[in-house]
Amino acid sequence: MSPPVPPSPPGAATIRRAQLTDAPAIAALSAELGYPADPNTVRERLKRILNHRDHHMAVAVADQQVAGWLQAQASDMLGSGFRAEIVGMVVSQAFRRRGLGRLLVESTVAWAREIEAEMIVVRSNVARAESHHFYPALGFAIWKTQTVYRMRLVPPSQ
Repeated sequence: MSPPVPPSPPGAATIRRAQLTDAPAIAALSAELGYPADPNTVRERLKRILNHRDHHMAVAVADQQVAGWLQAQASDMLGSGFRAEIVGMVVSQAFRRRGLGRLLVESTVAWAREIEAEMIVVRSNVARAESHHFYPALGFAIWKTQTVYRMRLVPPSQ
């Protein structure tokens, strides 16, 4: 299970651990990212994610609403060691440029240190030009480029 997220500075957005009740907001933000999902499907996914120490699921709350989320997971890679990987992050278009993304990443860094990960990895679609400035500004360096393949085993649920 993910440890508590460190408190945010006064007057800033709040970063907290995601809750099942956040499912509708997370689903809406996922659609904004280009991955539409039914809130009930997101809730079921959250049920599986939230009880695992090797997953970190945080939300950014601003103006009393969930304005962003970040999911990271830890894995032991034979070739590169124990790492945390940011596998999804979005901040609502209406809340961008307020530091919420930075706070979400900082919560992940704190979690990764807590679980003693050796590094944090994030992959970013080449089409997401803004992220190619965002991550280096936070200290990430380009490691490699690659092509991602996938094989769907079940039909999409939405």
